Amino acid sequence: MTPPVRTYTGGDLQCNGYLVVGVGGECVAIDAPEGFAEWIQRSLPPGERLTHLLLTHQHFDHTADAALLQRTTGCAIHAAFDCDSSLSLAEHAAMWSIPRPEAFSVERPLGKTNSVANWAGLDWRVLPLPGHSTDGMAYYLPEQGILFSGDSLFAGSIGRTDLPGGNLDELLKQLREKLFSSLPPKTRVYPGHGSYTTLGEELINNPYIA
Repeated sequence: MTPPVRTYTGGDLQCNGYLVVGVGGECVAIDAPEGFAEWIQRSLPPGERLTHLLLTHQHFDHTADAALLQRTTGCAIHAAFDCDSSLSLAEHAAMWSIPRPEAFSVERPLGKTNSVANWAGLDWRVLPLPGHSTDGMAYYLPEQGILFSGDSLFAGSIGRTDLPGGNLDELLKQLREKLFSSLPPKTRVYPGHGSYTTLGEELINNPYIA
């Protein structure tokens, strides 16, 4: 059975945050854009609680509410590396008068190799996807056919690679090897910005992939 996926979009860059309902009322959030913590407080019905926050990368628009979520819910935060201001693009945020994200604590950094995990009673595959950023990650629910791609893959496009830590060749290589050559075309993709898509649609319509 596919778990419900609830979507929030907020912050100056209209970043997506997702909430996945797991087993026994436990929930997993993916990324933490500005305003996400308040939205989760309003959205969680009695008996549901946020237990895990998965970060696709640490850019400021994806981590704006990470510390607040951790403080208010006690959720464990999972990311490729420990919290690091050099990964947040805080200097770019400052140029746009966007506050620097508050520091948070990462539980056992996931690193650069594929791995598996069970969060909220759901079986996840953790897929490092550097290229948009050095710490890019995707999170895949194989039983449900759902992928959270962060800023690595969008509907009709891919993440920009002209920011610090970006590498176009690396991103395309990772997308080919870890997504398009390994996962079913019907996999539904929830990106960091914009609307959802499927891997099959991107194989046909995405100019960077097709």
